[in-house]
Amino acid sequence: MNYSLRSNVAVEPAIGGWYAWSYLIPPHTLARFIHNRFIPIIESYLEDPQVHAMAVKQPKMHGGPWVHAYEHYDQIKSWYESVRGRYDKPLELFEAIKQLEEKILPSYTGESLDSVYQQLPLALEGRIEVFYGRDNRTPDYRFIEPLMYASDYYDKSLQQVRFREITEDAREFALTTPILEYTDRELIVDVPLDSPLLDTLFRGGLSERDLTDLEQHLSIPAERSTLFRSYFEAVPTGKNESKTSETGGDRMEYVGHASVYAQYEGTTFLVDPVLSYGGYEGAAEGKFSYDDLPASLDYVLITHNHTDHMLLETLLRIRHKVGTVLVPKSSTSSMVDPGLARIIRHLGFVDVVELDDMDTRACGSAQVTALPFLGEHGDLQIRTKAGWHLRFGEKSALFAADSTNISPTMYAKVAELIGRVNTVFIGMESIGAAASWIYGPLFSTPLARRSDQSRRLNGSNFDQGRDIVDALDPDEVYTYAMGLESWMGNLMAIDYDESHPAIIDSNALTDYALSKGRTSKRLFIRETLPL
Repeated sequence: MNYSLRSNVAVEPAIGGWYAWSYLIPPHTLARFIHNRFIPIIESYLEDPQVHAMAVKQPKMHGGPWVHAYEHYDQIKSWYESVRGRYDKPLELFEAIKQLEEKILPSYTGESLDSVYQQLPLALEGRIEVFYGRDNRTPDYRFIEPLMYASDYYDKSLQQVRFREITEDAREFALTTPILEYTDRELIVDVPLDSPLLDTLFRGGLSERDLTDLEQHLSIPAERSTLFRSYFEAVPTGKNESKTSETGGDRMEYVGHASVYAQYEGTTFLVDPVLSYGGYEGAAEGKFSYDDLPASLDYVLITHNHTDHMLLETLLRIRHKVGTVLVPKSSTSSMVDPGLARIIRHLGFVDVVELDDMDTRACGSAQVTALPFLGEHGDLQIRTKAGWHLRFGEKSALFAADSTNISPTMYAKVAELIGRVNTVFIGMESIGAAASWIYGPLFSTPLARRSDQSRRLNGSNFDQGRDIVDALDPDEVYTYAMGLESWMGNLMAIDYDESHPAIIDSNALTDYALSKGRTSKRLFIRETLPL
């Protein structure tokens, strides 16, 4: 008998005590989130926990800056007192960036920027480049990201994982609550997120000696050994790999939210992997879980750098299976658009390939092209986004994710280059969060409420989706990426009913596509789609 992690055990990544997502990896964006979001949340909670207790129970306030584990006041207070000193370096970096943005750069209005480099705070010396925009009056800057990661502001000792059992599909919103051991069945382990020990953990098939070695390398305290071992189950030798057979035939499988698994002539693909757990009573019938993945994933494709498409919890769990990760090309190295490929490499992935607009790559017998992706990013200069066009022989599929068709002729021009598309997946969260919900901590000055509400993180509405369908002339039209599955609750805070604009818009697009003789539906939980 060998040992493998039980199917319902989540291993949640954390950085600085908070649920880890991609913007907490670069030291400069982490500094902004610690100062501008996490500290205000925790200090607000400690001042008046009852406000948080009431807020998390009101649907209209879901996803707001509230601590959900409000009943653990003494534990959270003790944790914050212990961790505050570990925020010193990020806060030092925050102050350096603030000085650059608020004091140094505003004094330049067109003259040479050479003298800026002599004024830089120590934390930024040799690690940024300054330049003017095309108006020749407004200075800006970019990070030299490899040098930021090489500095002592990138502190992997802040990285952890928390083991806990999943007992139901629905999960509590995770992005605003410290990751602590709230029950005696939870265990936090200090480990860098790029550590090969995590691959050993997730790969499974561990002998008794392997499990003992893993326990020692992870520095599990002796008094927590029984708990740690309880997360594993004994399985017969040779039965440690997943159920899905790589010889099961060419197909696509929708597996929840924006995640789609595809297999073509022996090559496997997983788009926007955000997977759920199995192995517990009450799991959604027929859902696709980690257990359903094949032994290897040749290609993982990420459309954009939002948590519900680029989820560290899933990526770390499947890292040992993954061959190549395809991501949109990053080009700004700015505060709001850090390099995604570099983030993923700092998560321990080795083969990460960037594709720019209309770049094409052969992937086995298939062909992958990165298509332009407009909108959904608060009108910020963010280049890290792409729709993926996969050509499987004579057929093709477009994973448009949350691309918003705000430029009505763009897809028609794309179609002139790629031809008609057989299957289109369109994200239709037509009323998204305000821009500050994600990017607020990164802004140098707060965005006025009126502007914030107008610059929402929307997917396509009906009119925009209809124009995509008309431009690409697909046989099949599927709406997805709406946060409908209950296991998306830890990342998204959406409460749908039939009157919600996203439901109305997606229903309308389905009806429109059906009226044109196409196959169409709104996807939910799981759907097998033949190629």
